[in-house]
Amino acid sequence: MGQSKIVILEAEQHRRDYIRSIVSDRGYLPYIFEKETICLDNLMPLDPDLVISGPLSNDRVFRFVNSVKMMNGSLPILILSGDRAVRENAVSNGFDDVKVIKENVNPSEIYGAINLLLQERISGSGNGSSENPLIIGNSPEILKIKKLMLDLKNSREPVLVQGEPGTGKELVARALHYQSDRHDRPFIKINLAELGASSLEKLFFKTLPDMFTTSQADNHRLPSAAVCGTIFLDEIDALPSPYQSILLSIFEDGYLKPNKSDLSAAGSSVGRMVAAGNKPLEQRVREGKFRQDLFYRLNVISITIPPLRERVTDIPMLTDFFADKFCIDLGVGHIEISRKLKNIFCSYHWPGNVRELQNMTRRVLLNGDKDSVIVNLARQRKKNKSSVVSHKDVDTLAGISNLGKKLKNMDNLSLKSVCDDFLARTEKKIIRKVLDHTNWNRKKAAGLLDISYKSLLNKIKKYKLTR
Repeated sequence: MGQSKIVILEAEQHRRDYIRSIVSDRGYLPYIFEKETICLDNLMPLDPDLVISGPLSNDRVFRFVNSVKMMNGSLPILILSGDRAVRENAVSNGFDDVKVIKENVNPSEIYGAINLLLQERISGSGNGSSENPLIIGNSPEILKIKKLMLDLKNSREPVLVQGEPGTGKELVARALHYQSDRHDRPFIKINLAELGASSLEKLFFKTLPDMFTTSQADNHRLPSAAVCGTIFLDEIDALPSPYQSILLSIFEDGYLKPNKSDLSAAGSSVGRMVAAGNKPLEQRVREGKFRQDLFYRLNVISITIPPLRERVTDIPMLTDFFADKFCIDLGVGHIEISRKLKNIFCSYHWPGNVRELQNMTRRVLLNGDKDSVIVNLARQRKKNKSSVVSHKDVDTLAGISNLGKKLKNMDNLSLKSVCDDFLARTEKKIIRKVLDHTNWNRKKAAGLLDISYKSLLNKIKKYKLTR
């Protein structure tokens, strides 16, 4: 085996020389870069064994790690940084082969980290893989989901993933699989909404050679390869009632327990089922369209992915991620999305969620027509703002009819007090309407009302508004 190649990204000359001397003294072959974009553009041709990054801001190191992992999921990364947020970020992503150590440690510690990452790559003990999806975002909602997925690493319990279309339910399901101790086992997806009656019959009853295994009772069948990996049942809310009963019996007959041949191939591993639905299953249960007992079986652990409009702070990061991915797929140099366009993106309501943002970013980069996109999104934003509260709504909300009560007492009538009361009640009810419209996303509500976030909080306190 030849010299291990190590790419070094470091903007400061003295730190570049320091890291290069450590790498060279240990017999590794260093390649030095000052800028992230140039480094990334040369990464694939160099095909290194390890990447070392010097201190970067949290957002920049997050983007750099994501881009490296998009190009080569098994490539280990060592980050030299004293920033606590960077260390926490690396842990939350679930990659065993992304390590963070302080930049001012002694050479032996740096070498020890390099040696450990290279040995893990050779042994294949890390979970780095090109198939391991990246969950992009640092909003509280997404960080909570990332932490939960790490906690579920060795779990065998079924997981129910719910959220609007385009929020990334399959992405989360795949991340659950590839970050688990079964990441080397198959991940099998079955979209139940796409299966007709005959396909459902085959899935649950018929024998397909070398692909299905019989459960302990009856003739129900699921992919045998999945019993030692993950079986992902997408759009579980679309499963017809008769097959809901069959799926329930599969749980009761010994949920996805492997047969002897499976055990001989996978040791004592047991598979996991992950189900996802576009419509809340609780609602489907209330409507009588989904079995309550099956819902309880599936809902042992629940993950609800928020719509993009409720995680606005993640939009710039997602935009950069999709832009980098598009450039990598095309094999072109990295292209920056302007701050102006990102701000417009942040003010848009994204009915198609993350999927729509991805398509919009690709369209901007492919057509290069940013101005028309900005104009269209700004027009849509204005339309959304005006549609939240109409003039007719204002009259109704203000309670004009209640003015009659005040006018009955002409002895103590003040035009100023009547107007102040009218405006206060109008403001209060409009704010409540907008907060309900945004599902109490205060940042989004402030944008729609065209006031500052702090002003909105003060008004919520003033009017004692509660959810």
